[in-house]
Amino acid sequence: MGLSEKILSLLPASSTQRSTAPGAIAKPEPSRSHGGAARIRETGEFAMHEIDLLADTFRVHDSAPGTPWDDFKDSFLALPEWFRFELDPLSPKYEQQQRRLWGLIAGVDVPYDPNVHEKEAQLSNVDAIRFPGHFVRRDPQAVSNAAEHLLATGMILKNSGVRPGQWALEYGSGFAQTALQLTRLGVNVDTVDISQQFCEHVKTQADFYGVPLTPFRGEFGWNPRGDKQYDLIWFYESFHHCLDFRNVIHQLKGHLAPEGRVLLAGEPIVRRENRAVPYPWGMRLHSEVVAVVRVRHWFELGFSEDFIANLFTNAGFTAERMECPVSLWGEGYVLRHRDRRIDLQSHWLATVESESWHGAESSGRWTKGRSVITLDMTDSFTELQFDAVNHHPKPQTVHLQYGDLRVTRKFLPGESVTICIDASRKAPNLVITSQAQTPARDYGPGTSADGRALGIFVTSISYL
Repeated sequence: MGLSEKILSLLPASSTQRSTAPGAIAKPEPSRSHGGAARIRETGEFAMHEIDLLADTFRVHDSAPGTPWDDFKDSFLALPEWFRFELDPLSPKYEQQQRRLWGLIAGVDVPYDPNVHEKEAQLSNVDAIRFPGHFVRRDPQAVSNAAEHLLATGMILKNSGVRPGQWALEYGSGFAQTALQLTRLGVNVDTVDISQQFCEHVKTQADFYGVPLTPFRGEFGWNPRGDKQYDLIWFYESFHHCLDFRNVIHQLKGHLAPEGRVLLAGEPIVRRENRAVPYPWGMRLHSEVVAVVRVRHWFELGFSEDFIANLFTNAGFTAERMECPVSLWGEGYVLRHRDRRIDLQSHWLATVESESWHGAESSGRWTKGRSVITLDMTDSFTELQFDAVNHHPKPQTVHLQYGDLRVTRKFLPGESVTICIDASRKAPNLVITSQAQTPARDYGPGTSADGRALGIFVTSISYL
């Protein structure tokens, strides 16, 4: 579930735009006399001490257009002066810094605990059969919001790769609407959610429809059936609540069947770091997210595409973007167990990493002066095989760096070369450097109009 969806799903069917949880007393209209709202609207930025102003406004108006929330809708939190961008994103200090940031945004002074801080508000008068999730909404955006969810469900089904009789597992299922669709198509689905209430609502739906849908209360990464391997594992608007994502990714490797898929759908994964996610991973700084964290205390993470794709790749997966031109909610990522060989003609690269290469061609890819490719770091191989061709009419010297290991090889014109690299000590990537040649400039007058700076043509990299 997404932010507004989580909150609006808690409202009675007659609610329109107010986001106060059932039984709670709405706060009075926040004071705006100090001019903070006007300044935030003008600058697009707010400070830590102004979060209460946003949270109070959000409690009253949610993010409905045409309300005082308009002053905050396109603004971002300014990070405190103590924040350090240079920390290694995989280091304990980096995680500690993000935990500290969460505590300040949430306004709590106790350590984060998903069993405490990821709790949903108390649900009342829920009709899990007729009005689950977004179907309870009656605000002006209800239909367009439902369209986004239905498009996302369609994309999950389209990319799931499952057939009737196979097994699927959803983490952070909420009302499990996508899971319900799969079970009605004959797929056996288990759901795992930290909320006992949501588990009960899923059970209600399973009993009503008589489908193989089984809810389990648990945390991300837990396998509800022990050592069972699933043909599909997916997260829809839930992975970004997983602070222990590194361990979970490795756990998924063991839960996934050999030909299975992991889907990340509707997750806040940005192609490039931006104002909302200005680092590889961490708390999202957009105004609505910050307000919800202050109100609900959820840990709302965001990731850069390269960071999360590289983590999965290092864990032995191969990643590919799930494109959905009509809805951002339908976009996501498909993760599979990696193959023995990476074919550069078809291998997907994350946004920033792809910019170090030229585009894929029918039998491989040209490197630039320095190109990087992320690799598996598990103990499933001991050697790498690098295959490339020198299509230049001149010799080309290529340098390969794999961790501390460096290999240099001179390619003659037209020569195809296989280089074997000792991979007993694993590294996260392979770096390929060369003196790039531009055909239009370096091949001689009138020989080529190609203005690209070309290094070496790589056909494949194999794990041995």
